[in-house]
Amino acid sequence: MLRAKRLARVLEILRAEGFVSLGDIAEKLDTSVSTVRRDVDHLARIGPVIRTHGGAALNPTEALHFEPGSEIASEIEAEAKAAIGRHAAMRIEAGQTVLFDSGTTTREVARAALARAIGFTAFTNDVAIASLLSTSDRIAVHVFHGRMRPGSATLLGAETVADIGRIHADLLFIGTHAGSAEGLSDTSTDLAALKRAFLAAADRKILVADRTKFPKRSLCLFAGLQELDAIVVDAGIDPALASELAERNPRLELAGEGGE
Repeated sequence: MLRAKRLARVLEILRAEGFVSLGDIAEKLDTSVSTVRRDVDHLARIGPVIRTHGGAALNPTEALHFEPGSEIASEIEAEAKAAIGRHAAMRIEAGQTVLFDSGTTTREVARAALARAIGFTAFTNDVAIASLLSTSDRIAVHVFHGRMRPGSATLLGAETVADIGRIHADLLFIGTHAGSAEGLSDTSTDLAALKRAFLAAADRKILVADRTKFPKRSLCLFAGLQELDAIVVDAGIDPALASELAERNPRLELAGEGGE
């Protein structure tokens, strides 16, 4: 198993179970305890994990603000993100102008849209999404100006916000660091400003987020659930939580339901 995928699986295990011994993690990953110890030590150094005697636990404070590098992030709930991507991409119609927010789930929407082989115009602040979509001669790809966010494929800043403000798009696929019945939030004022600009630029606004984003609150609120035209989350979400979100926005859709 590649290290990025292993680190993502460690985070998934800790998120689901709380404290877990190194031996139990090693058994779940079919790897050695010494390998798991190195992985846990690495995660403890970069923030989201608390190393304990013989095991590890998720640091709840750091988890609200921590964002893994894109290599690890793309492996977290990878199957759920792919299902969300396939579900959401069906909304794209030929000839539309589509905004793609930066992120690993929006990247899966782009991947699924590419597989549909239809023509549309795409704008994004994510260089990985732009690179993916540019492999099709049917998709006109535009990348917003801005500064690169360290450790990610994201462009952001005042220049990016200004670029987005000049666009009127048919459709937006947007992600979030955290979500709850209270609304959507992200880890910095820069990211929150970027998200608000995206929301103002599109006729239809689709949130794509896997179940691990809920129920959480990060630093800066940027939108209420009622502002969205659809919320696409994977079918693995807790039914009670799905009901709570649907009370705020009945346009909640579960991707992967019925074996999609």
